[in-house]
Amino acid sequence: MDEALTNARLGTTKQPKSHAKESIMKTLTIFAAALLSAGVVFADAASADTGKTRAEVVAELAAARANGDLAALNSDQPSFFLRAPAAQANARDVAAAPAAQGKTRAQVVAELREAQKSGEFAAINSEDPTAMQRFAEKQAAKKAETLAE
Repeated sequence: MDEALTNARLGTTKQPKSHAKESIMKTLTIFAAALLSAGVVFADAASADTGKTRAEVVAELAAARANGDLAALNSDQPSFFLRAPAAQANARDVAAAPAAQGKTRAQVVAELREAQKSGEFAAINSEDPTAMQRFAEKQAAKKAETLAE
């Protein structure tokens, strides 16, 4: 009783210990229920039906290894990727599509091959910020050499 009077004079209220334990238990129960329900949701998403069996996926992987698609996808070399059978099939499909206004597909492919041969493509796609500058300097030197002849 003495503690209750002291709290009343100070303007503080102190919950009985049993009430604090109940509040903590309710909070923990709600938190645990939330965790369990989240786990169920993620488990359902992870086990969603993809439409393929494990055997089908393994067979597709083996076929990709055999025809070179897997190695091409994992390659850092763009030329290796472009030689892959899937890339070549895609290129045939794109080439058969009607051309849009502007340059034809053949013109764009010719420009790309020229850029690859000259090194411009590599310079543009380089992570080195000075690669394009070095390429331009080489091109200027070649042009000066050609003009000097």
